[in-house]
Amino acid sequence: MKKLASFKKGQRFCILALLLCTTVSLSAQLDSLLLELKKSKADTNKVKLLNDIAWEQMFETPDLAREKLQASITLSKRLDFKKGEAQAYNNFGVTETIHSNHKEALVYHEKALAIRQTIGDKKGVASCYNNIGNVYEELDDYKASIQNLKESLRIREELKDTARIGRVLYNIGSLYQSQGFYEEASDHIFQSLVITEKAKDTVAVANAYNELGNIRYELERWEEAVSYYEKAKVLFEQTDDKWGLASVYTSLALVKDEIGNTCKEGECTTAQKIELFEEAKRLQNIALTLRTELEDEEGISACYNNLGEIHKHLERLEEALQFFEKSLVIRKKLEDKKGIMEVYNGIGDVYRRQNKSKEALNYTEKYMTIAQEIDDKKFIQKAYKDFSKVYKELGKTEKALDYRIKYDELRYERLDESRVKDLESKEAWYGDIKKQNEIERQKADLILQDEKLKNAALLRNSLIGGALGLLLLAFLLYNRYRIKNAANKKLETQNKIIEEERKRSEKLLLNILPSETAEELKTNGSAKAKSYESVTVLFTDFKSFTQIAEQLSPEELVAELDECFRAFDDITSRFGIEKIKTIGDAYMCAGGLPSRNTTHPVDVVEAALEIQRFMQERKERFLKLGKQTFDTRIGIHTGPVVAGIVGNRKFAYDIWGDTVNTAARMEASGAIEKVNISSTTYELIKDQFECAYRGKIEAKNKGAIDMYFVERKI
Repeated sequence: MKKLASFKKGQRFCILALLLCTTVSLSAQLDSLLLELKKSKADTNKVKLLNDIAWEQMFETPDLAREKLQASITLSKRLDFKKGEAQAYNNFGVTETIHSNHKEALVYHEKALAIRQTIGDKKGVASCYNNIGNVYEELDDYKASIQNLKESLRIREELKDTARIGRVLYNIGSLYQSQGFYEEASDHIFQSLVITEKAKDTVAVANAYNELGNIRYELERWEEAVSYYEKAKVLFEQTDDKWGLASVYTSLALVKDEIGNTCKEGECTTAQKIELFEEAKRLQNIALTLRTELEDEEGISACYNNLGEIHKHLERLEEALQFFEKSLVIRKKLEDKKGIMEVYNGIGDVYRRQNKSKEALNYTEKYMTIAQEIDDKKFIQKAYKDFSKVYKELGKTEKALDYRIKYDELRYERLDESRVKDLESKEAWYGDIKKQNEIERQKADLILQDEKLKNAALLRNSLIGGALGLLLLAFLLYNRYRIKNAANKKLETQNKIIEEERKRSEKLLLNILPSETAEELKTNGSAKAKSYESVTVLFTDFKSFTQIAEQLSPEELVAELDECFRAFDDITSRFGIEKIKTIGDAYMCAGGLPSRNTTHPVDVVEAALEIQRFMQERKERFLKLGKQTFDTRIGIHTGPVVAGIVGNRKFAYDIWGDTVNTAARMEASGAIEKVNISSTTYELIKDQFECAYRGKIEAKNKGAIDMYFVERKI
């Protein structure tokens, strides 16, 4: 597995940002501070000097930095100078973080936090929470990391500290991205981008673009990823940010490598694939050179790991193993569990390609153990896939199939359509905000222009009297009118753009939520959950989905699902039924909401029969072509539900209640090409449909339930 090019953990905003900006002038500044220290008296000024000197020494001479900080703490306690003591503990924490002594760093940051809370230093408290969050990330305790970063964000928002709000949002988003939570990551990064672009914080904007590129990379949206990476690269070059450039060169290398690796026969030639891999290698070597100049061991190990992946795709397997081993040596030294897991993943794949299945299985087990230990769902998913491949090669087909099913279930859980829709709605939201910021800037320019014109008129009136002054004033007023008219036209154009973007956002919102729920959300900023006494819920599922899916390419599989679900959408729309969601190969909808009606049981059953007719006709066509397709089970139940939106960031309309669970059991207890309904639904539709009583059927967690197959409409 390749290492994504995001900021390394130790470089999170607010801990080391100042260090990265000041290392160039370190020697001269340090000499000046040491000279000043010799002349200083034992007062609070000396405490500040000791802290500043330690800050300059913590990279190159950490032991000297620790001596200065201990002296600062001793003097601060003697002077009862709490602020200086807290700063010394904070600097101690940063020093230990830089040198990977994370448990010691945590102790020092918590001491700084306790003092700053006592003296009411809210800004300092927020900084401590941010630093503690970053240390917990280094310790792979992501839950504690998120909690502390969010506490830092809460205080920054109270203080209206806009610049740091943007950076803490970035830190949280970056952490979510590294765990594979792309919705949450995108949400926080877009919020950060709105703030940092408005503040013209070039470094923060560049890092936000880089992280958005990483999210698109993980979602396999290569062109969008490259677009964001190129934007980040331009800004990193402007600020001469070597850390950022190393990161973005790695990202661009990974995209080239992935395009070459995923390019199928017929889409590109072998020569074109090799060209892509060679370009990826060139870009990765540039990143490695930059990481070496920066003496960034973690970054160097990531570059070696990525070069191992590239050589693997070039089928230079022995060279690939050499790069993986180089990476592994560094990562073991740094005790980087996640990095070790990535290397084991790469080595296992090389052994599999060399037909060394037992060695491949050994390394897959190793990285799966780490993935489960740190709860990394992305790598757990990869491990399921690798286990499936290795066991298949070992001839253990039952185990191979079992892991393939686990892989499919986890993959669809992490990348279902609701995540993509949520991502698109966030992009639309960000676009609206950006356009609105531009309009505000235009208005500010107009006000400034007006003031300049007024001042010009007054100045000229004071110098030129009489008729000449009046004539000149008339000219200036005309000129002002002309300028304002031009500016108003420009503003009108911008407003048209805003309106187009608003319509796009509206369309996206209506694609995600029912119209009346969307309207309530726009009007009130929230939508209340509603109870429905009677709703008919329908579930569909494809039999043998996993087995058929294994025979299709990802593109063919998505096309198959898309064709089926589009047809289901058309059918349910005609009957006034609300689509709720799809989960992998399952489709869920409900009649009788959000607008209540009395016809929903009949509407839903009739729609179900039409869905089965569509699938039967499709199956006949496919059989004539010698192709396999899906068989469908449908289950229906009627009862009360609660419907609405949960949370204030992810807009997803959903329904809850025992009715939903029972409908799912109807589907699971049904049969292919049949519509299975509960006795509750049967009583409501029995006069309009011919049904066959099945008897009492055992349903999971429900006991025996009377069930019926719907045969036809009377």
